Amino acid sequence: MSQSIIYGQKVAFEHAYGLMLRFIEVCPDDIWGKKFGGWPVWQQVYHALGSCQMGLRDGEMPEQGLYPPEVGMLDSIPDKAPTKNYVLEYATRLKTRADAYLNTLKDADLPGINQRLTNRMKAKGMQHEFSHSQTLAMLSGHLLYHLGSCDTALREHGLKGVF
Repeated sequence: MSQSIIYGQKVAFEHAYGLMLRFIEVCPDDIWGKKFGGWPVWQQVYHALGSCQMGLRDGEMPEQGLYPPEVGMLDSIPDKAPTKNYVLEYATRLKTRADAYLNTLKDADLPGINQRLTNRMKAKGMQHEFSHSQTLAMLSGHLLYHLGSCDTALREHGLKGVF
């Protein structure tokens, strides 16, 4: 069974995930806790990393972070930022989830529906189904989207971004 598409998506995900880790490492503490683009920089990182759980299978429980789910969904902003070390540890646990999902897929699975993600999104008002191919695109795309905003925070403070 072919794995060429899955392999390409794994490469894209590894790249996006690696850039996010690099951002966490280089982001100064004074920017880490600052609001930029509507939310604190750290919270955008935390939220984007949550996309690593889009491939959870039925019966799998999401990784519980330091904050309640509404913080990860950008519905509320807590008073205190987590340490970068905590977010790096959280990122490692979430990557394990993404890797497990990617390792279960074959190219032939891509048109199939990711039922758990579809159900979650329908509960939030999105009324279309999400295929595994869409899930794969979102794994790296969502990380890169938020990384772009976070990278801009660095650049607007005179620092080099990670892109």
